[in-house]
Amino acid sequence: MPKKPNLYPIWNQLESKLENPVGLNQIAFFTGYSDWHFHRVFKSIQGENLKQYIRRLRLEKAAYELKITEYPVIEIALEAGYLSQEAFTKAFKRVIGFTPSDFRKRYQNHKKKTKSNHLNMPDGVSKHGFQIKTITSFPIVYVRHIGNYEELPGPIPEAKEVKEIQSLLGKWKSTWPKHKWIGICQDDPEISPKGKIRFDLGITMAPSPQPLPIGFGLQTITGGRYLQIRYQGKYETLPKIYDWILNEYCTKNAIQLRNLPPWECYLNPFEMSEGKRITDIYLPIQ
Repeated sequence: MPKKPNLYPIWNQLESKLENPVGLNQIAFFTGYSDWHFHRVFKSIQGENLKQYIRRLRLEKAAYELKITEYPVIEIALEAGYLSQEAFTKAFKRVIGFTPSDFRKRYQNHKKKTKSNHLNMPDGVSKHGFQIKTITSFPIVYVRHIGNYEELPGPIPEAKEVKEIQSLLGKWKSTWPKHKWIGICQDDPEISPKGKIRFDLGITMAPSPQPLPIGFGLQTITGGRYLQIRYQGKYETLPKIYDWILNEYCTKNAIQLRNLPPWECYLNPFEMSEGKRITDIYLPIQ
């Protein structure tokens, strides 16, 4: 039985340069497989072929841009690699289920309703827990979980991904005596289909001459301006906190987001009392 290819360098190549055209032979090169065999293996792991995967991620990124900005549809279409608004609209409706204009109206209407409501602070968030920060880019070593949004692992001791990272730390603890646990949900659950949400759980790393073993990836958290929100409570409640931040707090405070995924820093991830776990949420802003 042949081994599955290490998809981490493949994901890095694809996801960091979504706007660039990518050929199957270019990607297969990183695995050592023939084009044909890589195509079969990739589809068996991802549930879609390479072309479908790239098209979906590009259109989902465009959908998020429609959701958080007022940029003209044609600009977003060109950024997504489409030469006309008509071609973009056709592809967008086939993958997302709405035309770009209808998709944007859904969220504009939601924002109008939100503005008329009183802003209620959710449990676990304090009015003093908001800061604007400018950070520099930094690397993390991570493992990826793909599944439903409600089942994302988080830094809990029993999670398979946590055990894998702890095993790596056990081998390299002299290299990383200090580290922070980071979580990144790469997809918006209001846009991406169930079962295909990418969640990367990782740790900050110091430069190391040792190569990463298979099963781990390396990515860079993009620097820039962020809105940091401190939350204390169960990790299971984080989806509700995000919903409040994105659909109420940011709307009422006219905060403009960048088209990058938010990320989380877990300050005391293995705190036994779930209600005392502290998470700093970082939202990339203009």
